[in-house]
Amino acid sequence: MQDDDIEFNDESTAEIDRLMREATRIVCGTRDFATGLTRFIDVLPTLAPQLALATAENDAESRRALCSVLFREIWNHVPRPDNGFRPLPMPKQERNNPCQCGSGKKYKQCCGRFEGAAPFDAQGLSLLKYVLEDLPPAAYATLPFRHLSAEELAFVADQWLQEGHPDKVTLLLVPLLADLHKLDARHEAAFDLLGDAYLHLGMPEEREALVERMMNAGDATLKCAALHRRCTVLSDAGKWPEAWQVFAQAQRLQPDNPALSHLEVIMLAAEGRTEQAQERAKFWLLRLARKDLVAPNDPLLDFLRTMSESPAAALAMMHGELDAEDDLFDDNDGEWAFALIDLLDDLPEPACHYALRPLNGNAGELEADGKLRALEKQWGDVFPQAGENLDDFSPWDTTDWLDWLAVNPLAWQSFRIVEDVVTVIDTGEVVDHDVDDDLAEVEEGLLAHATTLLETVIARNKAEGCRLEWGWLENRPALRLLSAHIDRLDEDSERLRLLDWLVITLNPSDNQGLRETLARDLIMGSRAVDALALCDRYPDDGLGAMIYARVLALQQSGRLDEAAAALAQARKERPKILKTLLAARPRMPDLDVDTVQIGGDDEAWYYRMDWLPLWQARGALAWLKKTVKSG
Repeated sequence: MQDDDIEFNDESTAEIDRLMREATRIVCGTRDFATGLTRFIDVLPTLAPQLALATAENDAESRRALCSVLFREIWNHVPRPDNGFRPLPMPKQERNNPCQCGSGKKYKQCCGRFEGAAPFDAQGLSLLKYVLEDLPPAAYATLPFRHLSAEELAFVADQWLQEGHPDKVTLLLVPLLADLHKLDARHEAAFDLLGDAYLHLGMPEEREALVERMMNAGDATLKCAALHRRCTVLSDAGKWPEAWQVFAQAQRLQPDNPALSHLEVIMLAAEGRTEQAQERAKFWLLRLARKDLVAPNDPLLDFLRTMSESPAAALAMMHGELDAEDDLFDDNDGEWAFALIDLLDDLPEPACHYALRPLNGNAGELEADGKLRALEKQWGDVFPQAGENLDDFSPWDTTDWLDWLAVNPLAWQSFRIVEDVVTVIDTGEVVDHDVDDDLAEVEEGLLAHATTLLETVIARNKAEGCRLEWGWLENRPALRLLSAHIDRLDEDSERLRLLDWLVITLNPSDNQGLRETLARDLIMGSRAVDALALCDRYPDDGLGAMIYARVLALQQSGRLDEAAAALAQARKERPKILKTLLAARPRMPDLDVDTVQIGGDDEAWYYRMDWLPLWQARGALAWLKKTVKSG
């Protein structure tokens, strides 16, 4: 197979993304190459039909050899959690040695024929992204950052930010940037992205604290980046003398930093000194070119040229970018809310417009039918998504998307569209509290609709009892909507049924981090045996709450000796949780909303808040005190 056997379009790119995600999961699930290869060969036709078609003319042995070459590339570059997030590459193949694919032939007569045939460069892709997606976000705090590339972690964070997950960005980057003395220029992108995530989450105080902390960094590049951010904050507030003092400090630190050029001319223009901004733009163009500080095609040069020739055009460009960002956070008068409430009064019954391909307990990807795909494409034009073109668009300032929904009732059968509308309800602001209450009721109805829709789709496709893998991007809106619905339900049998279905059946990898909630609800519902089985599904969990959930589940099951032994181990692994749980009036520690320190005071405090009422309600607290005292 040659590289030009595959036409690289959006679908083939999506195929490779799906294939890399599943292959990464396969690699992380075994240390036996032959076992992983067999699984890879099985999933290739489903995940990457174009790639499989390109090999169809080859005989079975050639196809296996080609798959071996592709899989080997991935295997050699996956950062494995079971190896400290470092790859376990296969030994170099000698031409006359037996091929490692297990065919029994010499390498030169088997997979060696296809060396260099991979239609992608595994080393150039972020396989780390796929690994992290399969971990619960709470585990990011314990990643071995010394073994991981700060640039690659920033790349992953950038992808998540573009996909609309700033909360995950903070969970990943806060612990990465925790130790200021270990940071250097490689962490600059992560610093910028964490600041952007705080901005998207509406957390200006945390963003400012981050900048202030990084201004004390020992690395000049990182400190300079923080000074640049501080300049921007001060100039936005109109504090020009302070802003120029910080700028001078940054200039002394790194006088040839190209970012200074952009910062200086923008500050001058924003202060109303357009002629001086024009002159400084000309100066920087000459300086950057003479010292060869940036690439000839760098967008910075385009901006400086525009500023040097037409400050008005440069300012228009600059203000356009700022307005697009500001639209995300504009207040509104709530008229959209009335229109949406009226519209959802006639929500249609759930109907299946998706296909699934159940195989070996896996339901596969939610594939919308032609009509629904066409509507989703139209929706993308009517309702621009974050990370795309948001110029002159705010969902609260226009009724275009509402008018479109009114004439396209089929749209309510799309998980993607329903999730977008739920997001509008969650992020929109209205002044009238009665309207706010009505919106909350409408949102609950919409989430219940999404849950029934998912049950309908699974039943129609005969996929009951199958996994709905998180790794498929098309599955995530449905899984997120189900989680949001569960979160809004009272702690009753329906909530427990759906939570059990989501964690145990649909998403047993628990990418959404719900197993602690399920364990608590099971014990509360007098299902301690099921809670214990849940804990056994994640034997190396590492979450303090699950460690102590096992203790409580054993105690509630009447297995007191085992419960006491589990308590001794839990006390050894997480002593602060036990101490805080038993304390009469513990002092609340300083809490950081962005992260939880594994084994820290904050983890212990959160556990007490979430679990103490259950220990008390189930009559287990007295047993706990007695067991601790006797031990």
